[in-house]
Amino acid sequence: MATTIAAVGLSKRYRGPTRETPWIDAVSDVSFEMEAGEAVGLIGRNGAGKSTLLRILSRVTRPSAGYADVYGRVGALLEVGTGFHPELTGRENTFLSGAILGLSKRDVADRFDEIVAFSEIESLIDMPVKRYSSGMFARLGFAVAAHLRPAILIVDEVLAVGDLPFQAKCLSLMHRLTSDGTTVLFVSHNLLAVADLCTRGLVMANGRLEFDGGVENAIARYRAAIANTAPGSDGAASRAMSVHLDGETRDAPTVEWSNGPLRVETEVDHKPGNGELEVVLNLLIESADGRPVIHLRSDLSGTRLVLRPGINRFLISIDDMALAPGRYSLWLRLVGLDPLAPLILDSIRTELRIAGDHRLDSLVVPRHRFEQRDEMAGANVEVGAGR
Repeated sequence: MATTIAAVGLSKRYRGPTRETPWIDAVSDVSFEMEAGEAVGLIGRNGAGKSTLLRILSRVTRPSAGYADVYGRVGALLEVGTGFHPELTGRENTFLSGAILGLSKRDVADRFDEIVAFSEIESLIDMPVKRYSSGMFARLGFAVAAHLRPAILIVDEVLAVGDLPFQAKCLSLMHRLTSDGTTVLFVSHNLLAVADLCTRGLVMANGRLEFDGGVENAIARYRAAIANTAPGSDGAASRAMSVHLDGETRDAPTVEWSNGPLRVETEVDHKPGNGELEVVLNLLIESADGRPVIHLRSDLSGTRLVLRPGINRFLISIDDMALAPGRYSLWLRLVGLDPLAPLILDSIRTELRIAGDHRLDSLVVPRHRFEQRDEMAGANVEVGAGR
């Protein structure tokens, strides 16, 4: 299959307001290829260079070095309102976008009703878009970009401004487009959406491509990179929170685990000068592709926790773990409730590997048993039991 996108050795540099200000490499040494019909997720922290890379691929920005060969018509949704003239109506901007993509007026007219129906703003289509909300912009922008039959669809984080039903519609449409041969490059901090849509992931950091591979491994790589970088109010890194499973410190990245009772302890060193702070402790267990499996909060369980100067020890007890065999990520988050003293501390992530038969599709396996009703004997015959 012919290559749809080939970006090799890309580099884009920005300079500050004075000549003495050093150049900043926004994107450097990024090389990858994408095939027709492939859905690729691009993930990374804010400032990693994702948006600059998309602007280069969309022909909005020219790279300082290297090249980006793009074959086919590109539909790009880079930010809310991109490509729309604020004084024109939604109808006029739709036809303008089609003309920019090289479509005739008849081509756009044939798809216009479908675009308007998808965007769900029929009553406002003849209103100047400068009066649209950010959500309405996103609705019309995505509908136009996706329904004008692009060979390549590039979508930035703009879907974050849409409501949940609209996000679900967009993901469903992108699934259909990839099955029809459209290449999709999807940027989002919603890792669940990335895992659902994409089969391949690119991870960027500091303007460079750090990983290119399966989406599950890409998400794991990204999570590992950010696990120890969330600062608290006093500048302490997230490693200030230790994790103890059943009384043992778990600094190793991977722990072989079995189901049953689980006792999680953590220690937090609070500096004496910070005073007491009411906090909420979260325990999260996620699947390898980022799907939440267990989320427990101290406030929802009716427990009030206070962070006091010195060493604070917190304990979470789970009576029975019932996870299906597989890999899971366990971590803790401590959130302060005083807006004048913001605090967010994350623990390191511990990978739990639960052995067993991997033929189950669920994430939870409760204690259970199967029985067969023996009508002749008038009794139940136990066939097999699970934990």
